[in-house]
Amino acid sequence: MNMSKAEHATIVIERTYEALPDQVFAAWSSREALATWSAPGDGWELAWRAFDFKVGHTDVCTFGAIDAEPYVNTTRYEEIVPNQRIVYASTISYLGELIFAGVVTVEILNIGDATRLVMTENGVYLDGSDSPLGHEDGWAMMLDSLGDYLKRRLRLAA
Repeated sequence: MNMSKAEHATIVIERTYEALPDQVFAAWSSREALATWSAPGDGWELAWRAFDFKVGHTDVCTFGAIDAEPYVNTTRYEEIVPNQRIVYASTISYLGELIFAGVVTVEILNIGDATRLVMTENGVYLDGSDSPLGHEDGWAMMLDSLGDYLKRRLRLAA
């Protein structure tokens, strides 16, 4: 008999961006912006089945290697405080099996002409199909990509 495994972890990643809180918030609240900075990279694709950035509403996103069965990420927004905080519950499934469930908090903190972002994921990673290290690496890459996205947007606005 196979024993089910559940690994619990909290991941906290912080970044400082040379952008104002409303610009950082806009990058999280726009489907087009998210598609730009959160894309998984070469050889992978990302698509939304639903996108509705409102409290109580749900987004459904698929991502994965091109020509492979995708992962399904479902996000339900629990709190949205414009330019300050986003809290959402998230699940990830693969081949119909739940592999992750958790809560993500994105804190957007004004520090003069810049913004400090603190992203905290409290999760359970199921049956060895997903891992805290995988999420930490993925979040680090995405938040670095968010910084690059914000720099490009600011250059275009100048």
